[in-house]
Amino acid sequence: MENSNKIGKILKDIEDIDIIKELKRKLRRKKDLNSTCASEQVAQLFYDLIQDLLQKGDITTQSHLLSLVEYLGKVFISLDPVQFCIGNTIKKILHIIREEINESKKDKKLNLKEQKELIIKAKNNIKKLKDFEIFKTNKNNEINVEKSDSNSDLNSSEKLIYINNAELDVPLTESNKSQILDQISILISEIHSISETITEKKEIKDLIKDDDIILTTNYSEQILKILNENKKTKKFKVFVCESAPKLREKSMAEELAKRKMDITIISDDDIYSVMRQFTKVKVFLGAKAILVNGGLITYGGAYNICLSASLFSNPVIIVGGTTKLTPMYSFKHELYNEYLSPDLIFGKNMEYKGDISNIQFNNPSLDYVPPNLISMYATDIGILNPKFLYKHFNDMYDLEDYEI
Repeated sequence: MENSNKIGKILKDIEDIDIIKELKRKLRRKKDLNSTCASEQVAQLFYDLIQDLLQKGDITTQSHLLSLVEYLGKVFISLDPVQFCIGNTIKKILHIIREEINESKKDKKLNLKEQKELIIKAKNNIKKLKDFEIFKTNKNNEINVEKSDSNSDLNSSEKLIYINNAELDVPLTESNKSQILDQISILISEIHSISETITEKKEIKDLIKDDDIILTTNYSEQILKILNENKKTKKFKVFVCESAPKLREKSMAEELAKRKMDITIISDDDIYSVMRQFTKVKVFLGAKAILVNGGLITYGGAYNICLSASLFSNPVIIVGGTTKLTPMYSFKHELYNEYLSPDLIFGKNMEYKGDISNIQFNNPSLDYVPPNLISMYATDIGILNPKFLYKHFNDMYDLEDYEI
């Protein structure tokens, strides 16, 4: 009870820290953070927080540390449930902590194994000694073996093993603390350089050839860098879809124009025409979340593009870092989505005539794209096949943390 009260006090004090309040404000506003920036800031926040609490001695055991991260994780995820990279980053930190705990247990089990082997040897030696003494007693009728001492030694050794095997809330050692902080620090570095890592991979650079037609939409830092890198050695055209009603193409088109690329902005209605008119069309899309089943959650309009690409057998390449790998499943558009105001479609000044109380306006912000419409994922760990994507999740997350 005393420990739980202590953790409760720590959690209450943590929520009043200025850096946590500031991050909460940014997550609520949504516009202030892109996915990579949000992941990096969340990871850095947890690193600073864990380091401070460990140094002060406020957190001393493994279970307390897990409880702290899980609790704060739920708080941050609830602020923006469709900013999936936040939950992914927190689940990776939990995975780091659990891995260190498992390593400690493994070392502990190895020590127990050594103890057991010593006891087995001791038993064998005692048995040999007893056999020898019995042999001598039968032969010379001179020596009596004291059984009680050997039995008491064995019983105490077996008792020691029982105590060591007991599942206790293990205190964090200095080695545990150091390893956990080091691994979180590595995670922060990986997130920070994720765009450069994707761009530098040769197999991803080679996806674009001379005279290709690149079809894309929305702003994606990774796609922008891949196109800019290829522009130095190859000639290709870029078509940017407008993505109505939010018209997210503007920022992407502006950035491409600054780099003096051959770009054309098209309406969503023209996607099919472009696919039919040109050969060597390749679709490059960003990701909001990459799911365990190989499916994709991304911005509205992507599903339409992927369907058109499928009709003409054009490859669909999804570009995104491993911060987008989300340990969840989805099989329909409504499951993980957010719905926007109908004003974006009809305008704020539109006048409605008659009774519209029985009319429902659906304006989803995101699209779910099933894995059969996706050719490959271009990530910081290389090119991944949607069919075998699930194999990579065991290295990043623990099953118990899939939903927190």
